Amino acid sequence: MEESDIQRLESHRSALKREWEDLLRTEPTLSPLGNPDTLVYMMDETLDRLCTALRVHAPLPDLRSQRPPLPRRCSCGLNPLLNYFATGELAVHAAAAALFGPAAGEAVAQFHRLAEREIDMLCSVCCYRGQPAPGPRRHDEFAGSSR
Repeated sequence: MEESDIQRLESHRSALKREWEDLLRTEPTLSPLGNPDTLVYMMDETLDRLCTALRVHAPLPDLRSQRPPLPRRCSCGLNPLLNYFATGELAVHAAAAALFGPAAGEAVAQFHRLAEREIDMLCSVCCYRGQPAPGPRRHDEFAGSSR
């Protein structure tokens, strides 16, 4: 991607973050770490890393049909970054499509790769790694219950 394209994307950062935050707030919160009030503080750093990746890494083809959806990267489904990056990818796609038209695929592909790495890193320390998350517990299963 050309430097002028990356600068144009950066100049639309505020609008992109607003769109991303709006999308993120419509998703269910999976845990306190997945609270949108917390995650919005990560957006600038994530967008900085995206722009760096667009400058440094070789272009990635837009192979959406071959990229698994981000939620499939987490076996338990509790990773607080799932909704963060899924909604971010939608916002980047919308912004890049408006700015670059058909050339938007590279920005989305780089964002997806960044998201996969971050999700995988957090999943690597998860106590449910490789297994589904436990279902909700019934009240009577808690220790000290009188039932």
